[in-house]
Amino acid sequence: MADPKNAMFLNKVFNNRFFNRNPEALILYSFLIAILIGGFLLKLPAAMQPGYSLSWIDAMFMATSATCVTGLATIDIGTQLSFFGQIVILTLIQIGGLGIMTLSLLFLILLRRRSSLTTRSCLLSLSNEVDLKNIRSAVVKIFLFTLMFELTGAVLLFLYFQQKYDIGFAIYASIFHSIAAFCNAGLSIYSQNLAMFKDVPYVQIIMMVLIVLGGIGFIVINDIIKLFQKKSNGLQRTLSLHSKMAILGSAFLIIAGTLIIWLLERKEQLGQLPILDQICNAAFLSVTSRTAGFNTIDISFLSNSTLFFVICLMFIGGSPGSAAGGVKVNTVFVLLCFVVSQLKGDASTNVLKRKIPNDVVYKAAAIVLISLVFILIAVFVLQVTESIDDPLRYGGNNQNFLILVFETVSAIGTVGLSMNATPTLSAHGKVIIIILMYIGRVGPLTLAFALQRISAKTTKFEHPDEDVFIG
Repeated sequence: MADPKNAMFLNKVFNNRFFNRNPEALILYSFLIAILIGGFLLKLPAAMQPGYSLSWIDAMFMATSATCVTGLATIDIGTQLSFFGQIVILTLIQIGGLGIMTLSLLFLILLRRRSSLTTRSCLLSLSNEVDLKNIRSAVVKIFLFTLMFELTGAVLLFLYFQQKYDIGFAIYASIFHSIAAFCNAGLSIYSQNLAMFKDVPYVQIIMMVLIVLGGIGFIVINDIIKLFQKKSNGLQRTLSLHSKMAILGSAFLIIAGTLIIWLLERKEQLGQLPILDQICNAAFLSVTSRTAGFNTIDISFLSNSTLFFVICLMFIGGSPGSAAGGVKVNTVFVLLCFVVSQLKGDASTNVLKRKIPNDVVYKAAAIVLISLVFILIAVFVLQVTESIDDPLRYGGNNQNFLILVFETVSAIGTVGLSMNATPTLSAHGKVIIIILMYIGRVGPLTLAFALQRISAKTTKFEHPDEDVFIG
């Protein structure tokens, strides 16, 4: 039986007047608290292997990377963290992938207490669910989907890992990588990430499926399942516009990304592999670049053209309401539809025989613009902080620029791919990346709304219109 004191405490927290006025702030503080607790646990001696220690900045960096399901790492998880430390990382990944508010709402359900509108509103901000009445069932489905996919992935990975390792480690490695893949985290207990599996399509395909499922979003998965169910009136269900855009956009990026990466790298890193392995590794990089962060080939040896293309994929990210980061596929899809509609002279933004509301277009533009502003500021500051002590740290100013741009987009897109620059960042550089990972996870627009709710005053009047020449 649930402890009534715990239930009373949770109800007080979620019905707090400040959070009622600032539901987005509850999201920000929830992730922040998880990061701080995770950083403290990683700082404990029990979290490190004998002979290793972790600074506070590195502890907070790793806690942020895990909670924000990014995958950037300043240490070798497999060799420097103890089993306890790795479990802390894995727990933070699971928490970050599902979302703090999803877990909080589930706890309230288990305590048989009615969740507040604030809690459900915060969940909406994370999952874009549209029906408040179905939030409880939606959260249960999220956990069931997560458990089913991660367990299935772990079993399939175990079938291969048992052939290479002892049973105990094979089980642990299977569970760790299945959770990390589905949550789009990108952290691995292997020192070279997944490079040892570059000629093992079986492992790559399982990881790709998990990444795609975690990055497509629970709403889309649930929508697809409903296709096989008939309505009460006997009519067949159809996919929502949200799901259609997420599926079409993701499929296009995966296929086009695979083709482009293979064409660019077939005579470079992929040239030494058989043709089927080349295609598989190209597909893996195409999938993982959209927020997963795993790698089977050395990112630092990719050509500049491939690196630029990967940066674009990292910026776009996965689908809304998923474990993925980035500005999201649907966001870019909406803006492209808006541009096409403007070029055609349409008065509204139309796609797939549907009209997209103007406020959705404005929100999409705001998300992209805010993300770009954060990237520009961060790149500029990193160019300064990382060049003061050693201007040739990454091979010279020109090379420094590309590497730090890549690192910045990877952080704010919560991707985790790196050109081996993360461990060598200065303390100031690590702080900047920590901030970017946090912003990338909670969302630029969510952050802006949270700050606006705290400081902005209600506007009591509107200014007169006046045209401005643009273009």
